[in-house]
Amino acid sequence: MKKCLLFLSVIAALVCSCSGKTAEDIVITFDVTDPQLREVVVVYHMSMIPVQLDESGHGEAVLTGMDAVYAKVYYGRNMKNVYLEAGDCPRISFDPKDFDGTFMFEGGKDGAVEYLNTIVLTPLPDEAYALGLDEFMDRTEAKEAEAVKLLEASGLGREGDFVKLEKARIHYAYGATVLMYPVGHAMMTQDASYRPDEDYYALVEEYMNDEAALADLDEYRNFVIEAAHVLDQDNRMVTAIYPKTVAQMRFIADRFETPKVRQTLLHYLAVSYVDQFGIDGIEDLENLYRTYVKDTLLTADYAAKYEKWNVSKPGRLSPDFKAVDIDGNELTLADFKGKYVYIDIWATWCNPCKREFPHLKQLEADFKDAQITFVGLSTDRDKGKWEEMVRSGVLSGVQLYLGPGSSFQKSYKIDGIPRFILLDKEGRIISNDMSRPSSEETKAFLEGLEGIR
Repeated sequence: MKKCLLFLSVIAALVCSCSGKTAEDIVITFDVTDPQLREVVVVYHMSMIPVQLDESGHGEAVLTGMDAVYAKVYYGRNMKNVYLEAGDCPRISFDPKDFDGTFMFEGGKDGAVEYLNTIVLTPLPDEAYALGLDEFMDRTEAKEAEAVKLLEASGLGREGDFVKLEKARIHYAYGATVLMYPVGHAMMTQDASYRPDEDYYALVEEYMNDEAALADLDEYRNFVIEAAHVLDQDNRMVTAIYPKTVAQMRFIADRFETPKVRQTLLHYLAVSYVDQFGIDGIEDLENLYRTYVKDTLLTADYAAKYEKWNVSKPGRLSPDFKAVDIDGNELTLADFKGKYVYIDIWATWCNPCKREFPHLKQLEADFKDAQITFVGLSTDRDKGKWEEMVRSGVLSGVQLYLGPGSSFQKSYKIDGIPRFILLDKEGRIISNDMSRPSSEETKAFLEGLEGIR
């Protein structure tokens, strides 16, 4: 059996070395018999990798930048847990008609994979939360010891760092019950006045280990991030999502010195927020993130999540608006499709805006017969003042009333006016912060646009 495992390890190493990947990459090959679906999905941490299968059912996934990872492999509704370490090149095969019965993981961590798909960490009963803290911890530690005993009996000591990491995973999985104790105890005892004492916070503190290997565990990340809120006395009562996230990031940045731990935890918090809630008003989050997170794989992942919300990025279709002209007709960007569009965001109270009017009028005259439309969007709160200025004749181009605080302004993150935007004939953004009409470069830039004349 040992010779067989050694042979498989040698074959796996050869496959990796021939694949053109780095020695630290995890390369998973898939072989699916008669694939009904042409995609396998690998999920780990906050990442999801769709793996396309060819006609023969073969596919490949490459995981980069991790020392070890617990992942899930999905094929339709079917799922298996897998464990992987840097440099692993496992082969996963199965027949969709009998996914569970034919699933095979070959590549050195076979026993760990079998363990993960066989052994379940059983929770404490709800009644345990009614106990005092000391007795509750006795129950929690007994559960943890029982799980570790099963792990050690599985004989997986030679499968890389799995046993060491799995013990830590078990520790933090049951540690989560400690974080739930105050709420659980108040509910089970029906004592709404219950508040944990300093012994409880000291207990939580014992879990705050600063070890690089732990950063690969979701259970550790989840525990420490929530514990950062529990232990932060000054911000413990902050519940709004963004202020809480920033407070947790500050606590972690001050508390953890190991680069991998600090960067991983800060990344997890920042990406979780951005992915769900977007990028408006996140200056404090960004300051913390860009100060402490330097790992290029992490920053690339953050940039990808950020760009999903960056709707005003050049090259993308412009966010739309609904605005009315002086006669009350409603117009949108679709009404200007087919020509370049130079947009002026302004207001009657804005003196710098008004200083641009003569230059804008001259620019429009210079491009009178060109394929470009000049559109003014007023952000005035007082529509009457806008109407008065439009009727005065000092303005040029198409003048529309947008009003204050529009989604168009928010999409472009406009916090100061005047602001100029240039779109192409299809409504895609050429510049989200175009030069002003008074700038000499503006006319030259517009002249250089393809098909403007």
